Amino acid sequence: MRQHNTDNSDDDTLALIRNELNASMSNTLKVLWAFGDEDPTHGDLRGHGHNRGAKSLHLTGPQFRKPSTNRDLRQWDVTVKNVSVESNMDTLYWCKILKAPVLHDKHHIIGYEALLTKESSMKKPLVHHMTLFECSTSSYPGSDPHSWDVWVKSSGAVCNSNLLTPRDWDSCITPVAVWAVGASGQFLPEHIGIPLGGRHAAKYYMLEIHYDNPRAKRVIDHSGFRIHYTRQLRRNDAGMMISGVSISDTQMIPPGQKLYRNVGICGPSCTDAIFPETGIKLISATLHSHVAGRRMKLRHVRDGQELERIIEDDNYDYNHQQVRQFSNETTILPGDYLITDCAYETIGRKRPTLGGYSTKQEMCLSFITYYPRIDLAGCYSMTPVKEFFETFGVYQFYSMNMTDVENLFLYNGNILDLLPTTLFPNYPLGGSVDDEHNRKAIEALKNAKEYSIVDEEDILYQESILNKLIISDPVEFHDRTFLSHLNQLPWSEPLFTRRVEQTILTGKHMTFCRVSNESISIPSEILKFPNFTTFIKPPSHCPYHFNVDDILTSSGHHFIGMDIFYLLKISTVFYLFFL
Repeated sequence: MRQHNTDNSDDDTLALIRNELNASMSNTLKVLWAFGDEDPTHGDLRGHGHNRGAKSLHLTGPQFRKPSTNRDLRQWDVTVKNVSVESNMDTLYWCKILKAPVLHDKHHIIGYEALLTKESSMKKPLVHHMTLFECSTSSYPGSDPHSWDVWVKSSGAVCNSNLLTPRDWDSCITPVAVWAVGASGQFLPEHIGIPLGGRHAAKYYMLEIHYDNPRAKRVIDHSGFRIHYTRQLRRNDAGMMISGVSISDTQMIPPGQKLYRNVGICGPSCTDAIFPETGIKLISATLHSHVAGRRMKLRHVRDGQELERIIEDDNYDYNHQQVRQFSNETTILPGDYLITDCAYETIGRKRPTLGGYSTKQEMCLSFITYYPRIDLAGCYSMTPVKEFFETFGVYQFYSMNMTDVENLFLYNGNILDLLPTTLFPNYPLGGSVDDEHNRKAIEALKNAKEYSIVDEEDILYQESILNKLIISDPVEFHDRTFLSHLNQLPWSEPLFTRRVEQTILTGKHMTFCRVSNESISIPSEILKFPNFTTFIKPPSHCPYHFNVDDILTSSGHHFIGMDIFYLLKISTVFYLFFL
């Protein structure tokens, strides 16, 4: 290593850099790097050629790593087999049922990694995100338990469709592993593990993979997870849950907005009903939205006071959805609120963006790892259907009263469920799926012009529930679909848009608790957005911007020959120059 002069001025410079990093530690940072082939000479600085690049990073925070000394560490690979993603499929959700390894005693999952096929490991991977869920095989009366072994042998089926997905698969709701684009996986701290195996453990799991194919590639995929587990039990059973905005067309982001917020609330109806008295401790979380997401945070409210943000990322990067592991565990007590708060940018969009599964639509979710494990799989909210339509001055539709419309959203809200059934093989709901049936279903998907998994964004709007509801009241809007009504609203007027945003944010929210134990039933609840004192970050004592010349000349020389990097921050971009 080359020797270099270190004096107090150098230390001050490094301290300045360190302080600036700490001030932005919660944000995703875009790092631009470049290096030369040889040391620069004064008066003869040359370009870096191809030795340059850019990467999104979380520069601070712990990273729990795979144990290097556990000789008993075992692996379970859960992957799909030969999933054909065709060039005319812009978005595809594919689900595969898998059987857990036979383990007579309880083991602990201590971590997992993504297994991506070569095509899915491209610079912009085809796999957008994956989730592995536990399944309950006794959720529906009359279900045939032998069907699960049939499904294990099949290649899988399209997810989230009453037409193509067996009803029993709706019982697969408890996440145990999650991966999204830009991530690597997760390993748990040494005092917790997710249960696997044993007498009362889940026997079947469902792997859900979201393929995002905007470049119209044709790929055969085999992606999934490598699950690491051990029989050496840790002190605490851990679990995962999902919180945020329920996926629905009632999540709406207007066009042409620099920043527009949606929130998903997990409130006392869940935390009071199912959290232990001592609460649960959060150890990590992943924030998840789609292309329009710009800022995301997971907020924590107790007794009318917002506590320190669990996660806050004001520079959210859709292509870097890494698990955030916390330096300090956060305790959530019964009665507390968890609020997933998302802000979107739609400057270049001409029509409203709706909630949905495609990356052209939006989500606002937090995937949370915690302990001790409880029976809560998900905790969501949405704007109540009646209040949603009344926000835009609409009170009634032809042929359907508001209760029918509400039921449509709550129980049949998936776009795929509205497709003409004549396009698809006529399988009974909840029936078995074999590979031949699956092949016919996929052929039907490829030939269905109305199907939303194509590369034309217009199809998403044509098949939206909001495009099928024709307004009857008030009369000035009658004979207009609700979606066309949204398109005609004055979204370019800031006062109107802010009023809509605040009405939905601070108005009523319908909350849902999804539990993995079928003996527990928690009804949905409609509540007002909680009234609380907002948490304010303490002021930073370091400058938010500083000039690179001030750093490089602060000690009277340019640090040439030092084995450090120079760093300049402009907004949320860090420039690294290795010399």
